[in-house]
Amino acid sequence: MLDVNKILHNEDETQKQPELYPDGKYRWIHERSYYKIPLLMIFIMKSVAVLIALVWLVFVLINLGEESFWKEGGFKNTTIIFGVIMAVTMILIVIGYLIYAKKKGGKYFMIHEMDEEGIRYITLPPTTTLEGAQALLEPLSDTEDPDRADDALSEAAGLSYSEFRKVKVVRAYPEWSVVRLKEKLISTEVYLADEHYRFVLDYIVNHVSDKARIIGMTQKVDKPKPPVPPDRELY
Repeated sequence: MLDVNKILHNEDETQKQPELYPDGKYRWIHERSYYKIPLLMIFIMKSVAVLIALVWLVFVLINLGEESFWKEGGFKNTTIIFGVIMAVTMILIVIGYLIYAKKKGGKYFMIHEMDEEGIRYITLPPTTTLEGAQALLEPLSDTEDPDRADDALSEAAGLSYSEFRKVKVVRAYPEWSVVRLKEKLISTEVYLADEHYRFVLDYIVNHVSDKARIIGMTQKVDKPKPPVPPDRELY
């Protein structure tokens, strides 16, 4: 029987497990593929679908009192037209996303940094190799020479940060080993290997505000803090 998760993740050495560094932060590398986990495309498709459906509903409500709208096929024709618009729009979104993904190189490496305050996402240029990403881990954790960390960050194509106390919603995607953190105005995704997904998810849930909504977890976490991964040696 096919293991869908393994196909989606292509589990290999690029999926690095969280490692605790001397500065007290967990770090790991993830090879992000635009094709295997197209969350951006799905989000856009859902948003556009809801918008089109709302426009259709408004149009129907406006004509609610028109007898001819119901008896002469107005409702049916309107629904067909909006259905065609929906289908064409979805196709265009997929094509546009594939063009965007190809332009971006299809994949890139990310370094995640996680501590009790939040998670920082360091996006590396598409030309960065796994070895190049690994070479940045040690300088980023150098507490004695901050300039080394600054030099390492200069290699990044983009930086973003999720502060746990500001997170409003934690959305788990166990089928993809992805956790989405939604703040008031922005959303970010945490990408993981399958075998370390639960550890990081538990860690996040235990550090966000008690008011944050947790969606997609199959079991409530009651521990004050999750344990360190048993297969990692602490510094």
